[in-house]
Amino acid sequence: YILALAGTFTFFLFYQMWVAWYCLILLLCIPPLSLIMCILSSRRRKVRLVPPRNVRIGDETSVDLSIPESIANMISFLRIDYKVTEKMTGDAYRRKMYIHGNTNVSFPMETGHCGAFSIEVTRIKIYDLFGLFWSRQKPKCSCEVIIHPVPQIPEAMPDLNGFKARALRKSTSPYSEIYDVREYNPGDLIKNIHWKASAKRDDLLVKEPQEECYGHARVFLELEKDREIFDRKMGELLFTSEYFLKKDIPHKIRVLPPRKREISFDIQSQRDLEKAVIRILSMKIPKEASDEN
Repeated sequence: YILALAGTFTFFLFYQMWVAWYCLILLLCIPPLSLIMCILSSRRRKVRLVPPRNVRIGDETSVDLSIPESIANMISFLRIDYKVTEKMTGDAYRRKMYIHGNTNVSFPMETGHCGAFSIEVTRIKIYDLFGLFWSRQKPKCSCEVIIHPVPQIPEAMPDLNGFKARALRKSTSPYSEIYDVREYNPGDLIKNIHWKASAKRDDLLVKEPQEECYGHARVFLELEKDREIFDRKMGELLFTSEYFLKKDIPHKIRVLPPRKREISFDIQSQRDLEKAVIRILSMKIPKEASDEN
């Protein structure tokens, strides 16, 4: 602007005609007009971050940022600074983006490794359209993005024969070698009638299939600073835990942080597993472990 003003003033000195007057007055009107636009657009903006859901390693995803519609968006442009922090390692990086007019924008997220990431809008700079004046705001806006691991088959599959049955329960499969005997009820299949027992009791008895309920299994996980190793271990843990749940085997996930007491999670359902994975990905690796690795 200063160079344009100096050039226009020089042009006015050597060519004092209406065109020179017009250019000079027009250029001198820009600062007050710019200041008015800056004042009108400097009111506090309500920024909202919308994180993506169900994201896994390698997925293409982005975080949505929305700003309420306003006439101020048309007479200004914004520079939004945000910070992304990984909770496990504490590593962080900063980015910025420019917005004009749009009320909904998005920025990409890196999904090369699993983990919990905190995203925070640290500062907003509001410029007028000419870029001469600006105001600054510090909004309270943040969200969390969870990058889930991809299940991986472990080198050694769990051997269910090693688990001892704790009790028996009714089986969902009609073909079971273990069964109980009860009285016949209308609607029971004829093929399920236990003829020998019925002859002894002189009453109709039917076979009711049973299955074994297994005791607790344990899945161990050591926290690792190396992201490739940790991704693989989390993938194997997720596969093993889901495998146990499909077999109706309750189990525990035991996390072993370096030089700290282990943390245990009881897994009875898929919901328990999802909560445990989020808790694990949000844990902070002790600094001693980071230095050793």
